[in-house]
Amino acid sequence: MAYFSKIPNLLYHKYTKNPYDGQWITIKNIFSRIKLADNVKGNVTAFEDFIIQDGDRPDTISFDLYGDPGYDWTILLMNNMVNFYEDWPKSKNALDNYVNYKYQNPEGIHHYETIEQRTIGGNIILEEGTKVPEQYQFITPEGLTLPKLQSRVSVSNYEYEIDKNEKKREILLLRPDLIPQFNQLFVEEMRYSPSTEFRTESLRLSNN
Repeated sequence: MAYFSKIPNLLYHKYTKNPYDGQWITIKNIFSRIKLADNVKGNVTAFEDFIIQDGDRPDTISFDLYGDPGYDWTILLMNNMVNFYEDWPKSKNALDNYVNYKYQNPEGIHHYETIEQRTIGGNIILEEGTKVPEQYQFITPEGLTLPKLQSRVSVSNYEYEIDKNEKKREILLLRPDLIPQFNQLFVEEMRYSPSTEFRTESLRLSNN
């Protein structure tokens, strides 16, 4: 199912200089979004965990899982991906180029994070990975202040971008047997409700 074929339309008043002299044209309401994904996500059995590999695209994953590349939009919608270039994980080469472009010194310090701390009995009293300032020093339950090198660790710009990119690889995929039901629900939720701008369930006036 093509995503844009299911998006409702807007009647848009197109004009050049005079706001009262123009023509109405029909355009897709690309800002129309729904909270359907949040509702469906409540059912954990409806999804399968998936790790995106280098070279994977929404359409290739859709083809492999659903037998049709046209369901790529469900993958993006279910994982709240709005900007493909920002939300989809980059390949290693693309990430290297991005980091080198973004930072003058990719190996420079981006921030500091806590080091895991345990009691003598082995219980964790401080989780690792919490962002802290450079001057941070951990104070033990006994009142001992640990040196910086034992309290926090530096994270480079490159390490930060790698970690952020890797987290994007973990997504959820809707089970293939639920695709028809989801499509129907999607179409119903995208329909316009009666209002002063209402023309049909798939067409309304724009506010311009």
